[in-house]
Amino acid sequence: MISSTSSDLPLAAASLERSRRIRFLSRMLAYLCVGISVILAAGLAAYWIVSTDETIHLDARLRGIAIHPIGWDIRLASMAISALPLACLIWGLLRVRRCFEAFAEGRFFTLENVHRLRDLAVAVFAATLLKPVVGAALSILLSWRTYATGKALVVALGSDALLALLFAGLIVVIAWLIAEAMAIADENAQFI
Repeated sequence: MISSTSSDLPLAAASLERSRRIRFLSRMLAYLCVGISVILAAGLAAYWIVSTDETIHLDARLRGIAIHPIGWDIRLASMAISALPLACLIWGLLRVRRCFEAFAEGRFFTLENVHRLRDLAVAVFAATLLKPVVGAALSILLSWRTYATGKALVVALGSDALLALLFAGLIVVIAWLIAEAMAIADENAQFI
């Protein structure tokens, strides 16, 4: 029988306090994931509904050619194309929200949480890969009927996209390693 000493009490209290803070922060982050998802979706819709034709063309890097007005059919098609990477991100945010909710309930080290973390990284990876493809598709769509002469194809890939791919890949590998460690620990526990 192990007896508890008075020196163990401050350690236990500190551990409980850390757990309480983790739970509180996790609950706030779960709410934040939902809020960010709503804001991103509303922001995308607002952009395509209220932005001026000039702003849209400049953001698509379409410059220097006489421009016809962008019709609502092109705006709605552009919004649908733009929603593809955003849908990936929102899916990832909702998956990691479930992870934060599990943390808030005190379920810290579960395989489901590892998979949810991996899903967020996969979503960021997919959205980052889709971004230049979507940008190219938008440049074609926006120049198809709105440029007075010619069509344009714009492909943009920046260092921020490369870093996002690297970061997402890192998180995927970390989640994979944690899942492997959990599987090994479960296997070893069966031998004892």
